[in-house]
Amino acid sequence: MNATPHPPRADAAVGEAKAIIELCIQGSEANDRDDLIRKLTTARTALSRHPGPATVRDAAAECIRALESLKIDLRTRRTELSDPGRTARLRAELDRARTHFEDFQTRSREWPQLLGEGFSALSSDAEFALRTRARTVIAEGEESIESSDPKKTSETFDGWLRHRLAVEADDVYSLLLERSRKIAAQLGEQLGAPAERVDSLPVTPPDRLVGELKARKSESGGNPPAPARMLAIMMPTYGGVMMAIVLSRFIGLTLPGWVIGVCAGVGAVALGGAALSGERKRQLDRRRGDAKSMLRGMMDEYQMAMSKQIRDATRLLQSDLRRAATNAVNTRAAEFTDRLDAAREAADTARNASSDLSDISDDLESVAELQARARRLLDGPPEGRERILNAVS
Repeated sequence: MNATPHPPRADAAVGEAKAIIELCIQGSEANDRDDLIRKLTTARTALSRHPGPATVRDAAAECIRALESLKIDLRTRRTELSDPGRTARLRAELDRARTHFEDFQTRSREWPQLLGEGFSALSSDAEFALRTRARTVIAEGEESIESSDPKKTSETFDGWLRHRLAVEADDVYSLLLERSRKIAAQLGEQLGAPAERVDSLPVTPPDRLVGELKARKSESGGNPPAPARMLAIMMPTYGGVMMAIVLSRFIGLTLPGWVIGVCAGVGAVALGGAALSGERKRQLDRRRGDAKSMLRGMMDEYQMAMSKQIRDATRLLQSDLRRAATNAVNTRAAEFTDRLDAAREAADTARNASSDLSDISDDLESVAELQARARRLLDGPPEGRERILNAVS
């Protein structure tokens, strides 16, 4: 008849329980089972604080549950390693990971060229659009000046010009924003990463930029003095009178004084009127020339200001996208490296499957041995043993 083993002494039982818990924790760490480590650590703490039969039995029960879970993990691992097609799948996965990594390395070397060419084309197109639109505004402005008197329409013309320049500046900004977003999308597609968002441009608003433009004053001499203008009109009048008198004397005509006076008056009025009309035309042409000069001067200021905005905006946007692309390359490179390392490690384990299977068999034997040691700690009063066994089952 088999004798029932006697329960170990209290001190020996506590020491045995601590030893089993430590071994279980080591096994849990080797299998990355943080949940089991937490539970076993709690049991070890309770055993250290309150050593006694009840605590020993609770620790033993916790060890048995942890060992059962580890046994399931080991058997699952053994089944995976025994799969005949596993090696082929892991090798294929390694080849795919290596191909993806090499493809990413190739694409990651091309993104600086893509960024540089994109912003070079953007700057060129923006400058071309700026100059083309400026020429259109100048042509329309000169046509408006030729069809009116700048003296009467100067304020209206200035308001129209500034509004038109603000609209043109906004269109150029829209072109910059649209092309910048396109470059960001191309970079994201090239690197296989989400495109960097370009929500706004680092530029001066169009209304503020145009409002700060100063109209250049005309460099012409301006209107001549009033005496000079009067002299320019009176001289032809005086010439008409003198021609009428001298001509009658020169050809020897004896005409009544009133006839000579009438002829002199008619000549004076005709020549004076022509001189006055010519002077008005010259004054109008001078004002139109001054208005055109002011128009071209303001357009020069506008183009210089917009060119600076374009250069500054493209420089800052290119810097931001370069920084974002560098971060994306580093992140994606780390991801591909991790995948390649994991695939390589898995392929290595497939090549060492026989050795791993042997190790798993040894581990299962160790788990069975520890379970037997833990069950021996459960031996105690019949009622306590029955309660613990029911909890374990």
